[in-house]
Amino acid sequence: MEKIILKSQNEEELKEMIERSLTLKEDETYRVKILKYPKKILFVNIKGEYEVEIIKKAEIKKSESEDFPKKEKKQIQENLGNNSREKKAVLKSNFTKKNASDATTDKIRGFFKEFIVNTKLDIKIVAIKKENNDKYLVLLDGKDMRYIIGEKGNTLNNFEYLLSAIKKFKNIKIVVDSNNYKEKREISLRELARKKGKIVLSTGNAVKLNPMSARERKIIHEEISFMNGLKTESIGEEPKRYLVIKKIDN
Repeated sequence: MEKIILKSQNEEELKEMIERSLTLKEDETYRVKILKYPKKILFVNIKGEYEVEIIKKAEIKKSESEDFPKKEKKQIQENLGNNSREKKAVLKSNFTKKNASDATTDKIRGFFKEFIVNTKLDIKIVAIKKENNDKYLVLLDGKDMRYIIGEKGNTLNNFEYLLSAIKKFKNIKIVVDSNNYKEKREISLRELARKKGKIVLSTGNAVKLNPMSARERKIIHEEISFMNGLKTESIGEEPKRYLVIKKIDN
């Protein structure tokens, strides 16, 4: 019988696509086989892949649904946005064989590998370094890093913020860098702080900076602390928290 491959993010979308794509006779129905489960990785939605086969009603048991198979529906719902139990079992098994540090590094590496594969970005993992008990540095490289870094590092800051919100990474801090971007960014931020600081000193007017990560705000605050007569104030909530450079009242 006829078979087609469809890609969708959820059950409702798949059913709509099937209705648009198939013309069934009275004695026909369809059967769905899941090839890939849909999932969501941070801000990236990965569509599931399904094989839809037209079959005769007589070929299936009366107890089977003629619409979306209940068993398949349950499997999709359980796997949306989550790893399968089987994958979790494998990870758990690996954890018992390695120490906590190695297991965490492997967990981070596995996540980034899956992210790179599913986003189809030209990026590779250079290294994953443990800097202290709960901080890991992930070094990436590739021509598509510009999409991860974004303008003035805004996308990178949001990316790291989203990483911190993932349940399995809740007790660790993951820092992402590429070609010493963070070091170059720090130099740029210190120059910005000095420039804005001089404006505040000369005009007496406070200067508001764009939202920054906690790390970048700390760099600005540190640089301003070297300039007499100035102070910084953090305002707002993450990830839109920003700094205001002010003149100290005498």
